[in-house]
Amino acid sequence: MNDPTSEPEHEPAGIADELACEVKRRRQAAGLSQRQLAAKIRYTRQYVGMAESQDAVLPSRELVAALDAELGADGVLVALRAQAHDVQRSTRKRNRATAPEDTGTDATIMLPVIVDGRVVTLALDPRIVGAAGGSLASPAGKSEDDEDFSVINRRTLLTQGIAVAATGALDPDLIRNSDPVDAVVRTRQISERTLASFTAVTRLLAGQRQSIAPDALLTLISAHRNSVTTLFRSVADEHVKNQIGFLLGETSIVASRLWSAIGDRSMALASCAFAKRLADDIKDPALGGIARIFESNLRSDAATLIGSDGDIMDGLQLLGEAATVADALPPSAQARIAAEQAQAFAVLELARECREALARARRAVDEITEPDQTGLFSDWNQTRLMVYEGTCWLFLNEPRKAINALNQAISATAPDNRNVALAARVDLASAHVLSGELEEGCRMLGDAYESLVAMGNSRGIERAQRALGRLKPWHTETPVRELRERIGTLKVS
Repeated sequence: MNDPTSEPEHEPAGIADELACEVKRRRQAAGLSQRQLAAKIRYTRQYVGMAESQDAVLPSRELVAALDAELGADGVLVALRAQAHDVQRSTRKRNRATAPEDTGTDATIMLPVIVDGRVVTLALDPRIVGAAGGSLASPAGKSEDDEDFSVINRRTLLTQGIAVAATGALDPDLIRNSDPVDAVVRTRQISERTLASFTAVTRLLAGQRQSIAPDALLTLISAHRNSVTTLFRSVADEHVKNQIGFLLGETSIVASRLWSAIGDRSMALASCAFAKRLADDIKDPALGGIARIFESNLRSDAATLIGSDGDIMDGLQLLGEAATVADALPPSAQARIAAEQAQAFAVLELARECREALARARRAVDEITEPDQTGLFSDWNQTRLMVYEGTCWLFLNEPRKAINALNQAISATAPDNRNVALAARVDLASAHVLSGELEEGCRMLGDAYESLVAMGNSRGIERAQRALGRLKPWHTETPVRELRERIGTLKVS
């Protein structure tokens, strides 16, 4: 292996590929799957997969150090990464030296989205992008040679886990041919193609919130929201402005879900409040209804709340307000309203009201068609409703019904809906405990807790902690004591 301190002679892609191959070789030699290795180093499987991807993209120093230690590489992986980084830095310097001078006044920042293995880009005016979860341009006091400098680019997206895979919802040509933001600002005109492309990006990102680490996805959705905000402020045509206003509200609600997932309840509530106010300004009842659906989950004291200071009556009131505009909402949104109402009634032990709400949710689910399953409601189907049903049976103290519903939901949940599956596993663990299977329930809760910590999902961790609290009557039992010891070793960021 070359001395990592020597003058780089390789192409950056060659050394990055060598690193990826070496990670994969050592993992396989250790007899570990990607998922098993990820669990050992407290990362998600996706991070390990990206470290093994031969795409000239470097994983972070921290990830490589963890892989090196776990795989017993004795610094080989760390040295390879350092060498690849040196080569990339030298390449950047050479490119800057030969590139024409750029005044920076008309330059654009290209926001990439990875689609079917290819990178498509959305042009953003650097004057209006600003910081989103970190700088999009060089941070104050840092040079471009520093390790964490980047415009949002392919490396940043991949190393943070934002490998966004489209399922036909996003046409790459739609993005490539859309108007740059600065052109819209200059002309105050926006084409249908550009509006469609921004809508496609919003809904694509919203559809990834169940499968990508929330702090990583929040960086990208925040940058995208800044761009949509500029469009909204710049466009002259009132009809188009209202269309962009709906999109801005939808993007804000997506951000709210991510703020919620990382445990920032204030920002989550503020994002929903902004969407509600915007709905009033543009007189769009559908946007107002959707904002109330997701705000209700934050306001209530139901099982999925990220904190313990909610009020379930506030949540029910917001759901009732959303229900008044149900005719303007797709069946997927109607199903969500009824399912959330059912869960709230179950927490209040109102069995009849809960069953009636579940019946409404089932009827709405039966009406869902493929076009209804986009964006914020991309994961709404019969399987998602089964998760709600299982949770309802749990709170109504019918654990066998809960176990049956949750097992069906977990077996039918798509692999990219990890958050949904983990929520179901947390409640399934509680149901096993209530049915007398304490050891199985503790094992399942411990597994789910570890996965949630590895993902950095604060909202899911809160749910698991509530489930742990329900074990208090058995606190002297061996499985519960062992579970608490297991959880106590985990580091929650």
